[in-house]
Amino acid sequence: MNAISEFFVFHHTNDKKIEGECKLCGKVYLDNTGSTGNFHKHLKRKHTNQYEKSKFPDSLVCENDTYTEPENLKDNVIKINQIILKELIVRCNLPPAIVEYSGFRNFLKTIAPKWKLASSRYFTKTLLPTLMSTSQDKIRTLLDSIDHLSITVDVWVDRRGRSFIGVTGHFLDLNFAPLALLLDFSRLKGPHTGENIRLVTDEILRNLKIRDKVYRIITDNAASMVKAYKFGLTMNDDDNDNTIKDDNNLQLGDCLVRFTNDDDSNISSEWILADWYVNDKDSIDNGKDVSSIRLSCFAHSLQLTIRDGLKDTPYLSRSLLKCIQLAQRSSKSTKIADLLENIGKTINRSNMTRWNSEYLLIKSIIGLGKKTIDEITDIIDDNELKFSNNDFIILQEAVDILEPFAEITSRIQADSVVTASLVVPSVVHMIDHVNTIKPHLSFLKKMCIQLEQSINKRFAGIVKRLSQQCVTMNDPFSDQMYFVCTVLDPEFKFYWLTQMKYKPSVESQMKQLITQMILDECEHTMDSSLSSTFMVNNDKAQSIDISIKKKRKLFHYDDESNLSVDSIANPTYEINAYINDPTRLRFSSYWKNSSLCSLKNVVKRIFSVQASSAPVERVFSQAGLIMSPRRTSMLEEVFRSLVFLRVNQNLLQ
Repeated sequence: MNAISEFFVFHHTNDKKIEGECKLCGKVYLDNTGSTGNFHKHLKRKHTNQYEKSKFPDSLVCENDTYTEPENLKDNVIKINQIILKELIVRCNLPPAIVEYSGFRNFLKTIAPKWKLASSRYFTKTLLPTLMSTSQDKIRTLLDSIDHLSITVDVWVDRRGRSFIGVTGHFLDLNFAPLALLLDFSRLKGPHTGENIRLVTDEILRNLKIRDKVYRIITDNAASMVKAYKFGLTMNDDDNDNTIKDDNNLQLGDCLVRFTNDDDSNISSEWILADWYVNDKDSIDNGKDVSSIRLSCFAHSLQLTIRDGLKDTPYLSRSLLKCIQLAQRSSKSTKIADLLENIGKTINRSNMTRWNSEYLLIKSIIGLGKKTIDEITDIIDDNELKFSNNDFIILQEAVDILEPFAEITSRIQADSVVTASLVVPSVVHMIDHVNTIKPHLSFLKKMCIQLEQSINKRFAGIVKRLSQQCVTMNDPFSDQMYFVCTVLDPEFKFYWLTQMKYKPSVESQMKQLITQMILDECEHTMDSSLSSTFMVNNDKAQSIDISIKKKRKLFHYDDESNLSVDSIANPTYEINAYINDPTRLRFSSYWKNSSLCSLKNVVKRIFSVQASSAPVERVFSQAGLIMSPRRTSMLEEVFRSLVFLRVNQNLLQ
C-alpha cells in the first residue's frame, strides 16, 4: 500500500471497498479492502516507467529507456533470451532450468525489469534448435568456401552408456590461420565396428557435402578405427599390439630394416641408399587412392612408445610403484595434507590413460626432496615405501629421459597452431635425445633401448626415410606429407636436418628427395587458371599476341627485380626462393604475405592435417562437463545441441 499511495488518493466507501484516484491521470478505481490489484494493474498499463522506478529503485531502467516503446519491448525480450542462451547456457554451461530459478528471476528483475518470464522448455524446444540451425548454416557456408579439409574422428560413451561419434573439421582460413570446427556430434547406435563407424562418418560428410574435400582422416590406433578408414592400408597398430621383436633384422615388406640393440648404436650410422620416394609414386600410378587415407594420431602413437619404454624396465618399475603407492596413501592422510600445505607443494596422481601423468608424478616426488619424502613415509609408517638414494637417482634419470617426450606431447596437441609440421622434427629430436643421453645413464639404459626400438617400430615410415631406406605403405607414418609440411613451415625448412648429423653428400640427397616431394605436391594442386591469372595481371602481355614470344637478348637473364610470368609460376623457382628466404616469420604471417602461389596452394591443402586426434578428444571433454552427474536425464537432442554449440561457440555472434 505504501508504494501505491505515491500514485493514488484513497477513500473508504460504505460497502467495504477502497476508492482510489490516480494522481497522474485522475482516473478512479475501486478495489476490495486489503487488496490493491486494480491499482497495480492501472500503473503497469498506463504509467509503466513511474511504477517500475518506484518498485525497483536500484534498477538501471530510466524514463528514456527504449523498453517503454511497445514495438521495442518484444525485440528486447528476444535479445535478452538469446543472450541468456548463448552466454549462460552455452558458454557458461548453466542448465536451461536456470531461467525458472527464483534467484535468477529476481536478478533479472533488477537489471531487466521488462523481461517476461520464460520456461526452460521454451529455451530447449524453440530457442536452442533455432540457434543450432543458424550455427549449422554458418558452418556449411564456411565449408563451401574451401577446397580441402582434414577431419579427426573418435567415439565416446556418456554416463548413461550411449555412444556418440565426434567429427571435427580442420582447414586454413584466408589468413592462413588454422581453424577447427565440430562438424557433427552424432549418436552411434549398434556395435563399434569399423563398418558401422565408416557408414556413420560417410553419412555426416555427405550431409555436409564435403565428402570429396576430405584430404586426410586422423584417428587413434584402435583396431575399429584402422578398419573403418584404412582405404587400402593394411597396418593394424592397435592398442594391444605392444610387442617388440627382439631380432636385430626385421623383415618389413620387401626391405630389410636394420635395427640394433647395441647401446652405442645410432640410427644414422648406416645408410641404405635406396630410392624410397618411388614407392609412394608407384602406388599412385597403380591406381591406389592415397589422397584420402587414415593417419594415426601422433600423440597416441607416442604414448604407446612411452609404454613400450617403461615396460619391464629393471629398477624403474620398483621405484615407480613406490611413487604410485605413496601418492595414493598420501591422499588419505590429513597429516600429510597439512605437511604438503605448509611447504606449498603437492603430489600428482598417476592416470593409466595418460603416460605424462606418471612423468608429472615422478617430478613431484623429486621436487619434494628426500627429507620431505622421509617425513611422509614416517607418517605412513611403511618401510616398503622408504625411498633410498638409488631410488632418487633412478627417478631423476627417468625424468631426464622423458622430459622431451612430455614437451612434444604437449606441443603436438596444441589447438591454435599448425601441428603436422612438428611430427618429423619431433621424431628426429627423440632419436637424437635417446642416443645422446644413453651413455650417461647408470640404471636406465634398457629403457632407452626399448624407447629406441619402439620409435623405430611405431614411426617406421619416418625413421626409414631419415635413414634413406625403402618405405612401404604398410609402415606407420609412411605418408610423405609429414616431410613436406615440415619443410614448408618457416620455423623448420631444412634446419632440422642438422640434428641428424648427416654427411654433406647424404644431407644434399635428403634435400633433393624432399624437394621432389614438394614439386609433386605442386603438380597435384596446380590450378589450371593460374597462368591465365598472371597473364591478365600483366599489362604488357595483354598488349601483344600471345603466339609471338619476345626474343631473349644474348646472355640476358631474369633476376629478382625483373621476373617473367613463367618464372614466378614455376614451382622450382618458388621452392628455391622460399628456401633461400632468410625471413623467419610465424607460419600464418609468412604465408599470408607470400606471393609464392604454387606453394600457397600446397600449404592450404596439407596444413589442414592435424598431427593428433586431440581436437575430437577436447570435444569429449566438453561433453563430459555438460553431461554432469546431476544432468544425466537430459534429452539426447538437447545434449547434442549443447555440445555442438559449446565447441563451436566462436560462431555465436
